[in-house]
Amino acid sequence: MKLAWGILAALLCATPALAADDDGPHQAAGFDIFGSSDADHFQVVKTGLSYFPDYQNTQKYWGVRLEHFLFSSDTGGSGHAERGFINLADSIGDWNYGGTIGTDGKTVLGAGSIFTQGFLGKDSIRQEYFLNRDLVETPRGFNQGLYFTYMGGSYDIPLDDRNTVTALIGSQVFSGKNYRLIARSNYIYVLDPDLGLSLQFRAKYFWDSLPREFDYFSPRWYMEGVPTVQMRRFYQRWQFVVAAGYGARRNNGAPWQGAGLAQVSIISPRFGSNWVIDTSFLYSNQPIVQSNTYSYEQATISLIRRF
Repeated sequence: MKLAWGILAALLCATPALAADDDGPHQAAGFDIFGSSDADHFQVVKTGLSYFPDYQNTQKYWGVRLEHFLFSSDTGGSGHAERGFINLADSIGDWNYGGTIGTDGKTVLGAGSIFTQGFLGKDSIRQEYFLNRDLVETPRGFNQGLYFTYMGGSYDIPLDDRNTVTALIGSQVFSGKNYRLIARSNYIYVLDPDLGLSLQFRAKYFWDSLPREFDYFSPRWYMEGVPTVQMRRFYQRWQFVVAAGYGARRNNGAPWQGAGLAQVSIISPRFGSNWVIDTSFLYSNQPIVQSNTYSYEQATISLIRRF
């Protein structure tokens, strides 16, 4: 927890000035840091440096990123790795795409998505398709080189001005023999548009083909439902989002238990600034590893400066 809060607090020490418009320089450099920890004292810190020869805005750029990956555990030792990526984002017709592709020297890594507005003749529906390949962030994942590939699609479906349903269907294939089928859905009701206040119900279900193959959390099935309150506010074009929720979760062979979450994010203006700043904090007691104590915190800061 101290690690995650420390990363989040570092951003609040500086607030760069905004540029007058978006017709500024088209090169950029960036720094990002990610930290996470859980109840078993398994900690991950990722620090990255980026350079963009062409950075027009957050939806059109290309560049390179070098990452230092550090992990430590009370039971699984510690270690580090270096990884390199190419970052890009652009559009093709009505479709926008973006992501990263790279390697840790052992296999291909990356994450990307492509999205557009409109689906089956309904202009109000947003559709997105994604692919993500990365290391399984557990002690055995690091020590044995376990990876996952996660792919799927998501849809945002407005019902009217105040009611929206989101849906995600995906599959996750792990090193070894296990694969996972995943379904998520959120129901969102905007209680007060002026306050940016919404009431949500966040639901998740997954099914694993080979439970407990390694040390990541993998029962035969898992489900959770979390009623959540969220507030989204803007100040001088900065976006502030706070969410908190508490519900129930269960997996096969276990009774119903409480499921809680807390999220905070701060996002700078997307356009009209030579600085792009994102920061977020997440707490959840959703299981990550095979353990009887469930607690997970993560924090992220990303800074990009055009010049």
